[in-house]
Amino acid sequence: MIFDRIAPKSELNRTIKEFWVYENHNSTSEVQKIIPDGFSEIIVHYGDSYQINLTGTWELQSRHLFSSQISKFFHLKNTGTSGMIGMKLFPEAGYELFNVDMSGYTDRVISLDELMTDVSSFSRLISKECSTEERISVLEDWVENVRNSESDNIKKVRNTTDLIFESNGMIDIQALSEAVEISTRQLERLFKRTIGTTIKFFSRIIRFNYIFQLMKNKELSWIQVALKSGYFDQSHFIKNFKEFTGEEPTNYGFDEQTLANFFLKK
Repeated sequence: MIFDRIAPKSELNRTIKEFWVYENHNSTSEVQKIIPDGFSEIIVHYGDSYQINLTGTWELQSRHLFSSQISKFFHLKNTGTSGMIGMKLFPEAGYELFNVDMSGYTDRVISLDELMTDVSSFSRLISKECSTEERISVLEDWVENVRNSESDNIKKVRNTTDLIFESNGMIDIQALSEAVEISTRQLERLFKRTIGTTIKFFSRIIRFNYIFQLMKNKELSWIQVALKSGYFDQSHFIKNFKEFTGEEPTNYGFDEQTLANFFLKK
């Protein structure tokens, strides 16, 4: 089994957060849980296809995918051996690359055919003869060719998400509005179109993600983790954790080698 992260070239490090690679040559079918992390992604399967269960029904996935903001956990299941490369994008990058209203893509994992007329660049990446370095080079070239010039609106949203990340989701809308110098109403509308969720919900996702960083400190109690991640009481903490994972924190396997932990435990 291989989990790996690769940084993008510096010219693209405000569009692409990182590349990731997952390979598993064990063909035994296994269900994996995916948990929201606040980033959108482009994913290419060069191994066997996966099935996805977003709404209670298993469906076969396309080999090249776009995943926008996800508000709840969902499940994936391999149909054979696994080989995939992902391009984890900053939250505003989906809008920057595809120039579509992202609110229509929340909680969807779709084939790139729905957003692009020409997916030939991605079809090349499916070849098992292609190396990780070659796949990354193709993806970086594609991003450079299609991304739009950074508009003032994109800059405002990017500054907003930066502040949310820096505060681990513990900053209010009024403070964000003042920082980017537009009204709360304008910011909410712009954010929803560019990111796909409300500011409040996105901040909840980032605050929830912070739990996984705190769990690296084995000496912290559950109450300390709850307070440090901005929850006023343990019951609110448990309710929020269960909403995003389907499990109570005491039952969650933080040390297990899963795709969810790979993405959330930086």
